[in-house]
Amino acid sequence: MRQLVLLYWGCVFLMYLSQTYYPVETQLDSRQTGKRHFMLRRADVFMIVTILWLTGFSFLRETYNDTSTYIATFRNAQSVVESFADGIFTDWVANPFSMLYRSLLHEFTNNYHIYFLFPAFLNTLAFVKIYKRYSEFPAFSMLIFFSLGTYITYMASLKQSIAMFFLLVSIPYALDKKYLKFLIFVLIAAMFHNYAIMFVIIPLLTEKPWGKITWVLVGVTLFTMATYDMTLGALIEYAESLGAEMHENEIFYDSQLNVLRVLVYWVPGIMALVFNKRLFRNSNRIENLFTNISIVSALFLSLGLVKGANLMGRMAAYFEFAAGISLPWMIKKLFTKQSAQLVTIIATVLYFGYFYYEFAINKDFGSSYSSISLWQFIVSLFGG
Repeated sequence: MRQLVLLYWGCVFLMYLSQTYYPVETQLDSRQTGKRHFMLRRADVFMIVTILWLTGFSFLRETYNDTSTYIATFRNAQSVVESFADGIFTDWVANPFSMLYRSLLHEFTNNYHIYFLFPAFLNTLAFVKIYKRYSEFPAFSMLIFFSLGTYITYMASLKQSIAMFFLLVSIPYALDKKYLKFLIFVLIAAMFHNYAIMFVIIPLLTEKPWGKITWVLVGVTLFTMATYDMTLGALIEYAESLGAEMHENEIFYDSQLNVLRVLVYWVPGIMALVFNKRLFRNSNRIENLFTNISIVSALFLSLGLVKGANLMGRMAAYFEFAAGISLPWMIKKLFTKQSAQLVTIIATVLYFGYFYYEFAINKDFGSSYSSISLWQFIVSLFGG
């Protein structure tokens, strides 16, 4: 657990240094001044160290969550030729690009750390860059990113972590109304993890929060919670008729999420509701989008109050990153500079307290995570 806490505060501090010494003009309170995609912008030295540290902590792991399963499936992966013959790569609803990636890597190496390396790097690269590009306070965004468990979720979910890279890349195209490019990246993501197709709703989320779209989504969520078995049973039946893998046992698994966790996710959404006029009287598409995305994450997590806690947590993880962008600008817009600093400090203490409860006490991360050193990895590359 000490390694994770060090990573937490180390990356937060590095992002603070990045914003201090290499500031960028935020895109949230003014018209967008630059059209260059955030992934094409040069990373400063502090961002690079953050990306490498996050990547290393993830890909050097030996145990955590489903790591042993990923190792076993990688070691037993079919060759590319065999998989093509079996039609694995043409089953468009069964994560074919994930299967292709696994088979291709297995053709070149038996080292599963290399298999973990590329998803870890792409995922963290995209998150660090999107926070630097769109956040009012990237260090606070990184803190929220850790505190909600987003980083840990993607460390444990290899297919979803690759999909998330392409979904984050798609966001500027949705903002610029380049919907064909947006859709292409979403479809690529869905080839890695089919649940990523949910991201197609993003273009609908650029209107002001708590308007018609938000209330429709709230209504759908409440209806689904009240008729969970019937509604999701019908959804599963339809999806499986198309050949999709729906993990029915996870959807109907009789476990509920902690109410505290759901409330933490609702913080940006509740602030957007209570202070709606002050926040969104003159808001732009970027402000609207990231706030609405954070509300969607809270709605998915709310379904976990009924059943399927683990699955709903992973569904919410497609959208929860937005809290790290929406909350900092809300605080800046609602408070004076001095008051905003105080509120941010209080929020930092509360978010870290939640993080520590979740991973040190509730999930006991320290006893389930282990890793090799970077030197051991380098030696393994040469058969040592």
